[in-house]
Amino acid sequence: MSASRRLCVAAVWSVTSLACATTSPLSRQLCYNPDVQLANVLRPLEDLRAKGCEIEKSTDGPATCDRLQQELQRLMVVCPTNAPILLANAVVAYDERNPIQAQQFLDQVLGQPGRYPDAAVLRARIAIEEGNVPFARRLLEQQIRLVPDHAGLHETLGAALYLDGRLPDAVSELTTARALGAPSWRVAYHLGLVDEAAGRFEDASRHYGEALQGNPSWPQAQSRFNALRARTAKP
Repeated sequence: MSASRRLCVAAVWSVTSLACATTSPLSRQLCYNPDVQLANVLRPLEDLRAKGCEIEKSTDGPATCDRLQQELQRLMVVCPTNAPILLANAVVAYDERNPIQAQQFLDQVLGQPGRYPDAAVLRARIAIEEGNVPFARRLLEQQIRLVPDHAGLHETLGAALYLDGRLPDAVSELTTARALGAPSWRVAYHLGLVDEAAGRFEDASRHYGEALQGNPSWPQAQSRFNALRARTAKP
């Protein structure tokens, strides 16, 4: 999921206001223009992470990724209730294999009034990975009532329903997710899981093939595709 797509907003500053923002030491201690501050951190951070951002120690100080992540954490301190900043920190924590910290940030977001579908998707994913499928399903269904056209909510709910053994309902949610714009290759993989669980091995193999066409380097899809081909191969 890209956090900057939702969080980066257009900002037009006058020369005077920009000068004040850059010269005043209070600008780093106050929650001033949080959307702009967040966008200025997320743009370079996501560019680096897309290239394989790794923290490297150096005698000159922290690496660029490390510095940007620290700046992201600072924004959370000065803007402790800002949902986009909390969500961005949650995404980074999850990517850094710290789901407990990510969960804490997401719970702060979801505890506020409003609609937070992206936060709900990641929180549900963590719950599913922890084996708490009922919680994930309730959270997703609640958010779908608020934001019924969010593809990620339906896609993740489809995965939860599959794990719950509710295969027809899972297909319905996944089909809705694809119609709303979820990546076809990812939906195809989930549909393959449903088909395989239902014993429809030819359909499952076809869906895994579709997933590999969209994402040829996906090891999970390749593994299941290979296993099904071996299983259905004629002696």
